[in-house]
Amino acid sequence: MQILSVLTRKTKTFFKISNELKIEFLKAFFYTGFYRAFILFVPFNKLRKRMGKHKEESAAKETRDVYKIASHISWVVTLISSKTPWESKCLVQALTAQRMLKSKNISTTIYLGVRKEGNEMKAHAWLRCGEYYVTGGAIRDQYTVVAKFAN
Repeated sequence: MQILSVLTRKTKTFFKISNELKIEFLKAFFYTGFYRAFILFVPFNKLRKRMGKHKEESAAKETRDVYKIASHISWVVTLISSKTPWESKCLVQALTAQRMLKSKNISTTIYLGVRKEGNEMKAHAWLRCGEYYVTGGAIRDQYTVVAKFAN
């Protein structure tokens, strides 16, 4: 019964938000699913081509308006990623945010990093727009960059 009331409340909230925000949420939901499936079923070389130009970086600074948009997209992607029925971790989030920012002609850089934790290698991805880290940037210092892609 409680699940039904939560679902009802969330549905009402969704219908109260603006149409523009609804579209952004739906795009983020679709892109997270698309990129998750892409990661699972397509070789990395094909994914790499979608990520941008290898070994290049986007501009180090952007305008205040661009940072505002990047911050908003960061919020949308983070929120939707926590609600998807599939795993939407760092690489999925970075690719989703990159795609949404690219549609607004905003250039970004995806970084792929690794670190050794005991006997295991851990990987992480994060997205930068100017000086702002859109996704995954909070723990980027724990990883060594092995690849970067700019669009």
